[in-house]
Amino acid sequence: MASPHGETSSRYRQETESPVAFPALRETFAYDDRAAHKAEFDFRPSGWEDVLCRYAVIPEFTGNGGIVLTAGTYADAIRAAAELGVRDRLRDVRLIRRSAILSRLSARYAQMLTRRSTRDLRDRTPEYSAATGFPVWMRIAWCVIAVMVLAALFSAPFATILNLWVFCLPYFIATMLLRAYLLFNAERPAMPLPGIPERRPVVSILVPVYREADSLPALIRALQMLDYPQRALDIKILLEENDVDTIREARWLTAGTDISCLIVPQSDPRTKPKAMNYALPFARGEIVGIFDAEDAPEPDQILKAVAALEVAGDDVVCAQARLSHYNPTDNLLTRCVAMEYALWFDMLLKGLSRARLPVPLGGTSLYFKTDVLRDIGGWDPDNVTEDADLGLRLARAGKRAVLFDSTTHEEATGSITSWIRQRSRWIKGFMLTWAVHMRDPARLVRELGLIPMLAINVLLLDGFLSFLMQPVVLIAVIATVTMDAPPWLGLMDVPGAGILLGALFAGQLLLLCGAFVAGYRRFGPGVAISAPLLWPYWMLGGFAALIALGQLVTRPQFWEKTTHCTSPVARARRAAVLENGD
Repeated sequence: MASPHGETSSRYRQETESPVAFPALRETFAYDDRAAHKAEFDFRPSGWEDVLCRYAVIPEFTGNGGIVLTAGTYADAIRAAAELGVRDRLRDVRLIRRSAILSRLSARYAQMLTRRSTRDLRDRTPEYSAATGFPVWMRIAWCVIAVMVLAALFSAPFATILNLWVFCLPYFIATMLLRAYLLFNAERPAMPLPGIPERRPVVSILVPVYREADSLPALIRALQMLDYPQRALDIKILLEENDVDTIREARWLTAGTDISCLIVPQSDPRTKPKAMNYALPFARGEIVGIFDAEDAPEPDQILKAVAALEVAGDDVVCAQARLSHYNPTDNLLTRCVAMEYALWFDMLLKGLSRARLPVPLGGTSLYFKTDVLRDIGGWDPDNVTEDADLGLRLARAGKRAVLFDSTTHEEATGSITSWIRQRSRWIKGFMLTWAVHMRDPARLVRELGLIPMLAINVLLLDGFLSFLMQPVVLIAVIATVTMDAPPWLGLMDVPGAGILLGALFAGQLLLLCGAFVAGYRRFGPGVAISAPLLWPYWMLGGFAALIALGQLVTRPQFWEKTTHCTSPVARARRAAVLENGD
């Protein structure tokens, strides 16, 4: 049969919103949670899966060729019947809770949805999948470079460090120039903010959680505080099948609310993007938003996201809110994390967006146009920084992402061990993302253009190469202090080397100044005064980079889980919600 997603869907939507549609059926409507167990539902028609999942509808075929639909609302049943082309065969509608239908559909289509969530991108566009083997030339180049560097370090360690430093200087200069350009763009006068959106489209919110039972009370409360019409909100908590404690907590906290729980079957890879891919067919909104378990978005964030997408051009398909932290003053590490986020989201990403360059997205508080997200295959389940990868795939498809003025607060990691695990995953993900999109550099230039291609290369390389160079810098500093005449002191005799080094450290100083300004605006002087600590903080990232490099070879799809709800502020937020009975 023909696809149910045709051009007539918008016309059917207008027709079926009429209150007089199927008046003869309205007297039969009454919620009956036992209805799901009264009949043997028939799922035989192929090609109906996406519509049934999106509207949470289960069909039963009667003996005379008619159809009875079990749905969460009358409108869901009518719209599903219209998209499926069986409106004239609809004989009755039974209403039960949408959560019961989701459980039945998920169980019925688990195998198909799991295969799609893990294989769809790899099968449709293997060149964009991190699970696809890399070209022979790339693998040979990596092996040759690794062998040469290791052999050189073994035979002449100091000379090798010097040569690595000199070799990377042009790259570091390019990085600093790009950052200066982005900081300049971020400080340009802002465009007028969009007003209240004229429409209130349905927005689906997906919240993947895993081993996050402690974070759920504050999360559910934050979701209930969102200032958006309840009828137009479709919130789904995504839970892993083996995470019994979190499932029990989520079902208890969402009982009696319009928030649904969707159980994701166990399968590899066990990653956040795999869970979101599994849930995407169940999203009934024109817009899909993403939150994490520890998030506390501003109540009017969805309204602002809808407005940002409404006033932007047709090429803008994603709106990114800014991320910040509610516990920046816990210790020195949380201060550094908070300032780094302020620098990244409040300045650098804003500069990228204003310069109309590809934006490596953050992993939460993102809002996508659902049809475009489905068209490009959703997220890459084999990439551990699926957000940055998706931003590049959108850019390669001719689409753009914009930042809008709303903040989601989350918990800053205060443990060095936890921070290193989290940062090693991010660095590994940047390595994977860079390698995936550099499989065919000529094609990348054709799709992005030369300048955006160079800019995104510099930015992605900076996401891991600058950290990998930190141990080299640290060894050089220690040797300079402890040795009478370290061999690289002669570098200053090379013409132009002093200018390059001066520009490099001036760029580092510029970055620290940018972090100070961003931290001051976001948190005030009490946090911003710690900006000089970012220098040793970035040195600490060198250890995470070495772990990431090892995992890239041994476990490229391994997801380092970050533990949340450990800070005093996060524990207090949980306790406050539970004490108030919310």
